[in-house]
Amino acid sequence: MQQRLQNHSFYQQAQQRWLALNEREQRLLRVLTIVLGIAVLYFVIWQPSVSALQQANQRVAAQQQQLSWVQQTLARYQAAKDRAPQRTRNDESVSQRINSAARALELDIARLQPQQDSVLVSIDDADFKQVLELIAQLESRFQLQVETADIAKLDSPGQVRVRQLLVTEAL
Repeated sequence: MQQRLQNHSFYQQAQQRWLALNEREQRLLRVLTIVLGIAVLYFVIWQPSVSALQQANQRVAAQQQQLSWVQQTLARYQAAKDRAPQRTRNDESVSQRINSAARALELDIARLQPQQDSVLVSIDDADFKQVLELIAQLESRFQLQVETADIAKLDSPGQVRVRQLLVTEAL
């Protein structure tokens, strides 16, 4: 392979130019080649790697902070659920009880859709803590059970959208 490379016209032209340079110019080109090689390694490999590592660390820290917040909120929810007063039988419909709980927490229900034995609730924009409090009150005060909850995080900190909250009569 080296033989084929040496026979190539480009290689021969480059070698002739190299030999035409004086010793000082050759030394200068060698140093320039080393400096350019180091610069390429730095800007193509090192700097992007360090930048990506920093961004990954920032994402991990943000996710850990969010996990910590959710765990604290869940612990408060569980504590509130354990302190909840004894249930009393309510003569209102499931929809009326959901509306009462939402009104008490000043939550605006976007959609309330009855389905067979349950009611599907949607809330467009709410504080996460209020949503947890709503779920706790539905279960503790209004004798309702939340079967499923589909909650999406919004851009504002602590704000969520409740896509679906499937609520049924507690047994």
